[in-house]
Amino acid sequence: MCENSSFSIICKDCREFLKPAVKLRGNVVSFYPYEEISELIKYKYSKFGSRVFNLLSNYSFKPFGKYLSGKLDEKIYAIGIDDRVKRGYSHTAILVKNLKSKNIKPLFSVLHATNDVSYAGKTLSFRLENPRNFIYTGKKGIKAILVDDVLTTGTTLNEAEEVLKKNGVEVVYKIVLSDLKAKSL
Repeated sequence: MCENSSFSIICKDCREFLKPAVKLRGNVVSFYPYEEISELIKYKYSKFGSRVFNLLSNYSFKPFGKYLSGKLDEKIYAIGIDDRVKRGYSHTAILVKNLKSKNIKPLFSVLHATNDVSYAGKTLSFRLENPRNFIYTGKKGIKAILVDDVLTTGTTLNEAEEVLKKNGVEVVYKIVLSDLKAKSL
Protein backbone atom coordinates (compact mmCIF):
# COMPACT_ATOMS: atom_id res chain seq x y z
CA MET A 1 0.00 0.00 0.00
CA CYS A 2 2.84 2.39 0.85
CA GLU A 3 5.06 0.85 -1.88
CA ASN A 4 7.92 0.22 0.56
CA SER A 5 9.82 -3.06 0.29
CA SER A 6 8.51 -5.90 2.43
CA PHE A 7 8.72 -9.70 2.51
CA SER A 8 5.02 -9.73 3.37
CA ILE A 9 2.27 -8.90 0.87
CA ILE A 10 1.42 -5.89 3.08
CA CYS A 11 4.10 -4.32 5.25
CA LYS A 12 3.86 -4.10 9.03
CA ASP A 13 3.22 -0.33 8.97
CA CYS A 14 0.35 -0.63 6.48
CA ARG A 15 -1.24 -3.46 8.47
CA GLU A 16 -1.90 -0.93 11.23
CA PHE A 17 -4.48 0.66 8.92
CA LEU A 18 -6.28 -2.63 8.43
CA LYS A 19 -7.89 -2.93 11.84
CA PRO A 20 -11.55 -3.78 11.16
CA ALA A 21 -14.51 -1.92 12.60
CA VAL A 22 -17.67 -4.02 12.65
CA LYS A 23 -20.58 -2.24 10.95
CA LEU A 24 -24.17 -3.24 10.47
CA ARG A 25 -26.28 -2.14 7.50
CA GLY A 26 -29.69 -3.73 7.59
CA ASN A 27 -28.93 -7.36 8.41
CA VAL A 28 -25.44 -7.38 6.89
CA VAL A 29 -22.25 -7.32 8.96
CA SER A 30 -19.18 -5.73 7.36
CA PHE A 31 -15.68 -4.93 8.54
CA TYR A 32 -14.25 -2.23 6.27
CA PRO A 33 -15.62 0.72 4.36
CA TYR A 34 -14.95 0.05 0.69
CA GLU A 35 -13.07 3.32 0.24
CA GLU A 36 -10.44 2.15 2.74
CA ILE A 37 -9.62 -1.19 1.09
CA SER A 38 -10.82 -0.80 -2.50
CA GLU A 39 -7.33 -1.29 -3.94
CA LEU A 40 -6.88 -4.46 -1.87
CA ILE A 41 -10.28 -5.85 -2.95
CA LYS A 42 -9.22 -5.49 -6.58
CA TYR A 43 -6.46 -8.03 -5.93
CA LYS A 44 -9.13 -10.73 -6.25
CA TYR A 45 -8.43 -10.42 -9.98
CA SER A 46 -4.72 -11.22 -9.54
CA LYS A 47 -2.60 -14.19 -8.55
CA PHE A 48 -1.63 -12.45 -5.29
CA GLY A 49 -5.24 -11.99 -4.24
CA SER A 50 -5.29 -15.13 -2.12
CA ARG A 51 -2.60 -13.68 0.14
CA VAL A 52 -4.39 -10.33 0.42
CA PHE A 53 -7.78 -11.92 1.17
CA ASN A 54 -6.24 -14.30 3.70
CA LEU A 55 -4.61 -11.39 5.52
CA LEU A 56 -7.82 -9.30 5.53
CA SER A 57 -9.94 -12.22 6.70
CA ASN A 58 -7.44 -13.11 9.43
CA TYR A 59 -7.99 -9.61 10.83
CA SER A 60 -11.78 -9.65 10.47
CA PHE A 61 -13.55 -12.95 9.74
CA LYS A 62 -11.41 -15.15 12.01
CA PRO A 63 -11.91 -13.15 15.24
CA PHE A 64 -15.56 -12.48 14.40
CA GLY A 65 -16.15 -16.19 13.79
CA LYS A 66 -14.69 -17.04 17.19
CA TYR A 67 -16.80 -14.33 18.84
CA LEU A 68 -19.99 -15.41 17.06
CA SER A 69 -19.34 -19.10 17.72
CA GLY A 70 -19.31 -18.37 21.45
CA LYS A 71 -22.79 -16.81 21.15
CA LEU A 72 -24.32 -19.74 19.27
CA ASP A 73 -26.15 -22.61 20.93
CA GLU A 74 -26.07 -24.82 17.84
CA LYS A 75 -23.94 -25.54 14.80
CA ILE A 76 -24.31 -23.11 11.90
CA TYR A 77 -22.81 -23.38 8.42
CA ALA A 78 -20.90 -20.73 6.45
CA ILE A 79 -21.66 -20.60 2.73
CA GLY A 80 -19.68 -18.47 0.29
CA ILE A 81 -21.28 -16.91 -2.73
CA ASP A 82 -20.00 -18.53 -5.91
CA ASP A 83 -16.79 -19.91 -4.41
CA ARG A 84 -15.53 -21.52 -7.61
CA VAL A 85 -11.78 -21.44 -8.07
CA LYS A 86 -10.60 -18.74 -10.48
CA ARG A 87 -6.99 -17.62 -10.89
CA GLY A 88 -5.89 -20.50 -8.66
CA TYR A 89 -8.09 -19.70 -5.63
CA SER A 90 -11.53 -18.54 -4.50
CA HIS A 91 -11.65 -15.31 -2.54
CA THR A 92 -15.04 -16.17 -0.97
CA ALA A 93 -13.76 -19.62 0.04
CA ILE A 94 -10.89 -17.92 1.88
CA LEU A 95 -13.40 -15.75 3.78
CA VAL A 96 -15.58 -18.78 4.63
CA LYS A 97 -12.54 -20.80 5.77
CA ASN A 98 -11.59 -18.08 8.23
CA LEU A 99 -15.05 -18.11 9.84
CA LYS A 100 -14.48 -21.72 10.92
CA SER A 101 -14.75 -22.07 14.68
CA LYS A 102 -16.32 -24.26 17.36
CA ASN A 103 -19.92 -23.79 16.15
CA ILE A 104 -19.35 -22.54 12.59
CA LYS A 105 -18.62 -25.09 9.89
CA PRO A 106 -17.69 -24.04 6.33
CA LEU A 107 -19.55 -25.57 3.38
CA PHE A 108 -17.61 -25.25 0.15
CA SER A 109 -18.74 -25.35 -3.47
CA VAL A 110 -22.49 -25.49 -2.79
CA LEU A 111 -23.79 -22.12 -4.07
CA HIS A 112 -22.82 -21.23 -7.62
CA ALA A 113 -24.00 -18.70 -10.17
CA THR A 114 -24.98 -19.96 -13.59
CA ASN A 115 -24.59 -16.44 -15.02
CA ASP A 116 -20.93 -15.40 -14.99
CA VAL A 117 -21.50 -11.77 -15.94
CA SER A 118 -19.29 -9.35 -14.00
CA TYR A 119 -21.09 -6.87 -11.75
CA ALA A 120 -17.97 -4.80 -11.07
CA GLY A 121 -18.79 -1.14 -11.65
CA LYS A 122 -22.28 -1.92 -12.98
CA THR A 123 -25.51 -0.12 -12.11
CA LEU A 124 -28.38 -1.47 -10.04
CA SER A 125 -30.55 -1.72 -13.16
CA PHE A 126 -27.85 -3.80 -14.92
CA ARG A 127 -27.63 -6.11 -11.90
CA LEU A 128 -31.41 -6.53 -11.79
CA GLU A 129 -31.57 -7.25 -15.54
CA ASN A 130 -28.77 -9.84 -15.24
CA PRO A 131 -29.45 -12.03 -12.20
CA ARG A 132 -26.82 -14.53 -11.04
CA ASN A 133 -29.25 -17.47 -11.28
CA PHE A 134 -27.75 -19.34 -8.34
CA ILE A 135 -27.93 -23.11 -7.88
CA TYR A 136 -27.62 -24.60 -4.39
CA THR A 137 -26.46 -28.22 -3.96
CA GLY A 138 -25.70 -28.36 -0.24
CA LYS A 139 -27.44 -29.58 2.89
CA LYS A 140 -31.06 -28.68 3.46
CA GLY A 141 -32.76 -27.83 6.75
CA ILE A 142 -29.76 -25.95 8.16
CA LYS A 143 -28.98 -22.48 9.46
CA ALA A 144 -26.29 -20.57 7.60
CA ILE A 145 -24.10 -17.52 7.35
CA LEU A 146 -24.00 -16.15 3.81
CA VAL A 147 -20.56 -14.76 2.88
CA ASP A 148 -19.40 -12.40 0.12
CA ASP A 149 -16.56 -9.95 -0.36
CA VAL A 150 -18.33 -6.64 -1.08
CA LEU A 151 -21.81 -5.29 -0.45
CA THR A 152 -22.71 -2.75 -3.13
CA THR A 153 -26.43 -2.81 -3.95
CA GLY A 154 -27.34 -6.01 -2.09
CA THR A 155 -28.77 -7.75 -5.16
CA THR A 156 -26.28 -10.64 -5.05
CA LEU A 157 -26.81 -11.33 -1.34
CA ASN A 158 -30.60 -11.06 -1.68
CA GLU A 159 -30.75 -13.36 -4.70
CA ALA A 160 -28.50 -15.91 -2.99
CA GLU A 161 -30.59 -15.77 0.18
CA GLU A 162 -33.78 -16.43 -1.82
CA VAL A 163 -32.25 -19.51 -3.43
CA LEU A 164 -31.09 -20.79 -0.05
CA LYS A 165 -34.57 -20.26 1.46
CA LYS A 166 -36.14 -22.22 -1.41
CA ASN A 167 -33.75 -25.04 -0.52
CA GLY A 168 -34.59 -25.11 3.18
CA VAL A 169 -31.63 -23.05 4.39
CA GLU A 170 -32.27 -20.31 6.93
CA VAL A 171 -29.82 -17.44 6.50
CA VAL A 172 -29.15 -16.18 10.01
CA TYR A 173 -26.34 -13.76 9.13
CA LYS A 174 -24.91 -12.13 6.02
CA ILE A 175 -21.26 -11.19 6.36
CA VAL A 176 -19.09 -9.25 3.91
CA LEU A 177 -15.55 -8.00 4.05
CA SER A 178 -16.41 -4.53 2.79
CA ASP A 179 -19.47 -2.33 2.40
CA LEU A 180 -19.51 0.25 -0.37
CA LYS A 181 -21.85 2.51 1.62
CA ALA A 182 -20.29 2.17 5.08
CA LYS A 183 -18.29 5.20 6.11
CA SER A 184 -15.24 5.21 8.34
CA LEU A 185 -15.63 6.86 11.72
